[in-house]
Amino acid sequence: MIGETIKETTYSFSSKTAIICDNEQITYKHLYEKMQVNQQQLISVIGNPYQKKIAFLLDNDINYLTIFLAISELGAIAIPLDPKWSQSDLLHILTDCKPDLFITNQDTTKNEVPTFSLDELNQQQLTPLPSYKRSENDLFYIGYTSGSTGKPKGYLRTHSSWLHSFRGSNETFKLNQDSLIFSPGPLVHSHFLYAAVHALHIGATLYITKKFNAETVFDTVKENPITALYLVPTMFSALYDVFTEKGQPITKLEKVISAGAKWQLSLKQKTNDFIPNAEVFEYYGASELSFVSVLDQKGNSENPESVGRPFPGVHVTVRRSDGSNANCGEIGKLYVKSKQTFAGYLNNPEATKEVFDGDWATVGDLAYIDQNGYITLVGREKNMIISGGLNVYPEEIEKVLATLPEIKEVVVVGLEDSYWGEKVIAVIEWRKDQSLTHQQLKAYCRQNLASYKCPQLFLEFSSFPYTTSRKIARSEVVKQVQKQLEHQRT
Repeated sequence: MIGETIKETTYSFSSKTAIICDNEQITYKHLYEKMQVNQQQLISVIGNPYQKKIAFLLDNDINYLTIFLAISELGAIAIPLDPKWSQSDLLHILTDCKPDLFITNQDTTKNEVPTFSLDELNQQQLTPLPSYKRSENDLFYIGYTSGSTGKPKGYLRTHSSWLHSFRGSNETFKLNQDSLIFSPGPLVHSHFLYAAVHALHIGATLYITKKFNAETVFDTVKENPITALYLVPTMFSALYDVFTEKGQPITKLEKVISAGAKWQLSLKQKTNDFIPNAEVFEYYGASELSFVSVLDQKGNSENPESVGRPFPGVHVTVRRSDGSNANCGEIGKLYVKSKQTFAGYLNNPEATKEVFDGDWATVGDLAYIDQNGYITLVGREKNMIISGGLNVYPEEIEKVLATLPEIKEVVVVGLEDSYWGEKVIAVIEWRKDQSLTHQQLKAYCRQNLASYKCPQLFLEFSSFPYTTSRKIARSEVVKQVQKQLEHQRT
């Protein structure tokens, strides 16, 4: 069960530091004691906790992880909520998941859910734990998608799915109880929550921070014997900017584990200067699928544009539109079979049905597998643009334009057009004090892309809208593009 190994680590290494968050820290002994107290307080409020749903909206600190682990180890279901959500999204989610208890220190929209602050919870009497059976197949966590393409959906996770992922992580990343692991992102993001819980599961020392600040994270890694750093590519870019200012490489770091988006090759190659002794891992996965593939040091050398080979315990296949298996190098929809996949969407059987085909699952990613087993993503089926009757994958165009040093970020979208069906539009954020003309951009695209893939229009944004998981919110970009074009017409 998720959270159970905290007790075992406490017996073996009670005084070992479990979590360091900025200027605070806690040992495994005190973490376990705090979990027990929280569990007894929760029971005094909700009674028998088995598979009861407990939502929480808390600061990104030690209390956050203590509550999460206390809920999970009890056999209840933890539902972390994002402080960056709008009040309407928050209300939608509370209405959707109908938690038995909502814990928050923040002023939120009124709802009918029993709500306690942490202080109010800590004032509850300590009620002994009742006796009941728990199973690895029980739910322990409901996460919500970031909502970049509509209302957030709740995805269901069993203890078993994460325990199988933990085993694969141990095998792939070679992390153990001697590791010092830094997960500097928001814990509501599954990449960083998973990193944190896995670190505590194996008895390692975990570093977190209340809010990501590139200079603070850089200094923390520089000044402490941290061995593994989890990040997303936008974080690496910010850290690299700090490195260029300070000119001090980080030599003690042993591993960097990236996910969330494809790491641009030009940016990833900068790790040689910045973190010269670190193994670089880039994994591809999804909230619904968990780990799918991993690109390790060998893969970064042999096929850096791919997302690597299947993760331990994961089977991958690519299918044509008729359901038959695609040939080597042929683009199709990627399907995954493993014990790490989610258990479906909450209150959404139709969306769940779209993901699963028997034991296989897909989130609509289009890919091909080469003769050496490397998987290359082409794009998302839902992002695909049909222009002039031809399929255009935005991610392919983005990859080409991202090689231009003047471009900081680029997103390609399709906009409805009476002639083309959809017009291909590239939206660009320039690096500071740098730019190119539209003619230069068009010429570069013609050199590197088929003519029908070249954007018909280039727009400039001063910054992009992001989801809480630091992915560009494509649906919001489309809205801003439409608004900008309407403004230009008037």
